[in-house]
Amino acid sequence: MRSPLRFALTGMTLLAVALGIGRFLLTPLLPIMQADAGLSLVGGGWLASVNNLGYLAGALLCAVVALPQRQALRWGLVAITLSTAGMGLTHGMVPWLAWRLLAGVAAAVLVVHGIAWSMHRLQASGHPLLEAFVFTGPGVGIVVSGVVVAGMQPLGVSSAASWIGFGLACVLATALIWRTLDSASPAATAHAHVATTATPTGPAWTLIAAYGLIGFGYVIPATFLPVIAGERLHLPALREWFWPLYGAATVVLTLLLPRILQRIDNRRALAGTCVSMILGITLILVWPSIIGLALATVLIGSVLMPIVMVVMREARRLAPHDHTRLIAALTTAFGSGQIVGPLTAAWLAVRLHSFDAPLLLAALTLLAATGLAMVRTQSAIRPVEQGVGEWTPDAADVGSGSCDEP
Repeated sequence: MRSPLRFALTGMTLLAVALGIGRFLLTPLLPIMQADAGLSLVGGGWLASVNNLGYLAGALLCAVVALPQRQALRWGLVAITLSTAGMGLTHGMVPWLAWRLLAGVAAAVLVVHGIAWSMHRLQASGHPLLEAFVFTGPGVGIVVSGVVVAGMQPLGVSSAASWIGFGLACVLATALIWRTLDSASPAATAHAHVATTATPTGPAWTLIAAYGLIGFGYVIPATFLPVIAGERLHLPALREWFWPLYGAATVVLTLLLPRILQRIDNRRALAGTCVSMILGITLILVWPSIIGLALATVLIGSVLMPIVMVVMREARRLAPHDHTRLIAALTTAFGSGQIVGPLTAAWLAVRLHSFDAPLLLAALTLLAATGLAMVRTQSAIRPVEQGVGEWTPDAADVGSGSCDEP
């Protein structure tokens, strides 16, 4: 296999394991754990929030500690494998919380160093589509895990067996890319990434605040989508299939994003992602049907990775020489929103016996984020069209902490 394609597949696999399994595997398995493992909805909220707490800790660790890249990637893969299998081999909230915390830390490390590793090798290749291909990893991981979980349900596979099975899948994925991680970066060419010096379109504080609110608003449907689908449709056989649709939507938009960002500035793009999620949440509330939920899933799921890309692109414009502190602040805001969101949603849903209130709260939060995203500075100008290298994080961006991912 040609080296650029091998590097892209390796980067995609790292992100698929980190986010499709380490972060979001709980989402399709949550209803099953409620049915066969006695997990309450509030307990599921705690597991999601602890995982997000671990992700935040891992992101900040990457921002302040220069971890050896190859060792970090390998240990991250091992940690995801152990924490995933451990969820099926143990029972009870205490060990589950510990495993989910470890998975969150490892996922952040894999995202940071996985993006840095692959981008450092692909930026010299002159293949922008391969760079976008790397960022489809989270969506690919969600699609694969979602389809497998949904397909196993008619067979009566337990949640514990599912966790163990995905742990074994992590072993296979790790074995496939283990040696590729030793590959040296090719020499730079004329196609290598050139840092952007374009003018930012708004102040830093509004970007930080908007990103924190988005973290809260997006994580509620992202965590509880199958549960919400089951509540709305009362068709357990269908509820798990909305999660792979969520992942497929983000794969498609991620591949289209380079062209979109040539024609629209960062703040409008970020506001557009918020509007897309608001429309999706509104559809869930007012059109509780298979078609309505499917359209809502596409509107919400498609913006999963584009949010991160757009925010990181704007961060580099706001602080072109040293954006470590800004990205750390963005990571903290987004991570805090993700931690609070599942706990708040689960508490409201249990108290009010419905997800209407959590979804409405998420929509209002995203509406506020839309307003903040559109705040402009007087000197803001429409950015000129530039290539895909403008939005893909380079090694410096990622190594300084640009790892916050939905």
